[in-house]
Amino acid sequence: MQTFRFTRAFAGLLLLASAFTTTACSDDDDKNTATLTVGTDNILLGAEAGASETFTVTTTAAWKAVASGGGFSLDRTEGSGDATIRVTAAAAGANGEEKRLGSIAIAATGVDGVKTVTVSQQGTAPEPLPGDITLIVDFTQGASVTTPELPPYSKDNFTTGRHEYTVKGYQFAIFVDKAEGGKFYWIDNTQFSENIPEPNKGLFFSKLGAYVEFPAIQGKTLSEVRYLPTTQQNDVELELMGADGSEAQYSLDFETDGTWVYTLIEARAGIRYRIEITNTKNAQLAKLMLVYSAAE
Repeated sequence: MQTFRFTRAFAGLLLLASAFTTTACSDDDDKNTATLTVGTDNILLGAEAGASETFTVTTTAAWKAVASGGGFSLDRTEGSGDATIRVTAAAAGANGEEKRLGSIAIAATGVDGVKTVTVSQQGTAPEPLPGDITLIVDFTQGASVTTPELPPYSKDNFTTGRHEYTVKGYQFAIFVDKAEGGKFYWIDNTQFSENIPEPNKGLFFSKLGAYVEFPAIQGKTLSEVRYLPTTQQNDVELELMGADGSEAQYSLDFETDGTWVYTLIEARAGIRYRIEITNTKNAQLAKLMLVYSAAE
């Protein structure tokens, strides 16, 4: 029955979108042609119940919005002219996993077709498991390894400041300092030469003070960080420290495949750590592995 109700509602949207098309070819066509745009194609709600986000509808015509799926609600479903629609999560997200909840179809009078907005929700932080927890972030897989996606490489890309990303239900952060000329993005070095050896894709972040911040896991202590750079990283100095800038005690070893292995000594439980550039060079991170042990 729910499928039938949505089908009927969606058909109504199509009828609304096609209304008055027989008058669209009048002498005043250029003056009266309606348009419809929406502010985004995707909405990502927070993990908690009641989390909400908004998107805009821009049109000169009457419009309607129909939601499919479940787990979210709209504060308005029809109107005339420009509007802002709030999308609200009905319950907390799935444990540790981002989940697609459904979509919203928007149509306007006199505008062919419909616009669709996909609605997803972040997962709640996974419950700590007994023993060690290992998190692996493989940046060679593409910009979509994080939520939201990492910005792509571009000569005009000037992404700076602090930005938070979710990976496998855990929160990471990336910071680059505009004053130092820093920037970050996902890069595929084979666009410059097909002969660049692997790993040749990853996260580019640059200049003094830039860092990648790791999640804290309740009841766990970060014990090891394994940092594998791309083959294009050169001469950068990277220091492991507390997320507040405090000194961390660790040993550093280098494996034959190029992996930097930071082994923490007397690490503090339940706090965030980061790896930070301490000179004016660029870093390119292909794969990151974090090992968390039970707090003593």
